[in-house]
Amino acid sequence: MRILITGANGFVGQHVVAELANRGHEVYACMRNKAGAFQTPVKNLIFDLSDRSMLFDVIERSRPEGIIHLAAQSIVKEAWHDPITTLHINTEYTLALIEAAIRFVPRAKVITVGSGEEYGLTGKLGEPLSEEHACQPQNPYATSKLAAGQLAMQVAHREQLNVIHVRPFNHFGPGQSEGFVISDFASQIARIENEKSSSVIRVGDLSARRDFTDVRDVVDAYVRLMEAEVSSGVYNVCSGIPVTIREVLDFFISHSKIPVEIQTDPSRLRKSEVPLFVGASHKLNRATGWKPTRKFEDSLFETLEWWRRKI
Repeated sequence: MRILITGANGFVGQHVVAELANRGHEVYACMRNKAGAFQTPVKNLIFDLSDRSMLFDVIERSRPEGIIHLAAQSIVKEAWHDPITTLHINTEYTLALIEAAIRFVPRAKVITVGSGEEYGLTGKLGEPLSEEHACQPQNPYATSKLAAGQLAMQVAHREQLNVIHVRPFNHFGPGQSEGFVISDFASQIARIENEKSSSVIRVGDLSARRDFTDVRDVVDAYVRLMEAEVSSGVYNVCSGIPVTIREVLDFFISHSKIPVEIQTDPSRLRKSEVPLFVGASHKLNRATGWKPTRKFEDSLFETLEWWRRKI
């Protein structure tokens, strides 16, 4: 299958490209610059999604049978700082890609990547969130992802394009940058071990329970959705298992090579409005047979080891 990936040299994109290539697909890896370009047989396409004419030219020339749209502004903090740019990148670029697909490859399957954060305050129900639950996004990033998914499916439904909008909950693993709780903890431990920072980790409220999945399991879900005959719609990708932030931190402290001190930072003590946020992936399981297979503790350790090598 000929598959085009946007944001291919990002954290998730690198894993997607590797998995698709391993499964024998013809992969077109799209990125803004040559940093992190892939080796043959993956075909690298260097262009900016903001260039509409170049996007259309790439789709027309490559004629993909499937598209996985990963390119995005995905940092919540940056979304608060510049919500207009976040909306522009996450929503307008998605619509431009859908338009290109409709014009040149109307039989292609398109996977747009949203976020579990689209459900927002609905998580206050305290129950696993399915695709039928209402979305109440509480930050500009989540709002942009909800808008992108809704608009993509509306346009695609009108034009009879097969669009899958996935909502992955928290995912992590080797290669993830800082700015996400697990990679932040792992990187701090690695720096402390290398005496590149003090032995103190400052924390806020650790009681929140969240749904974490290894990025490689998430990628397996995307690939299964691409390979199977799946009807258009929203599909959650999640473990369905809530874990407290305290448990994550305790794991890293227990595996630190030197003693680590934890200090509560009053400025970070903002009680979460949604103490439990966990998803349900029954729809995805019924459609593809997908279930996460990696042990959470093993994934945490692999992430820590990756940061140790990097630091």
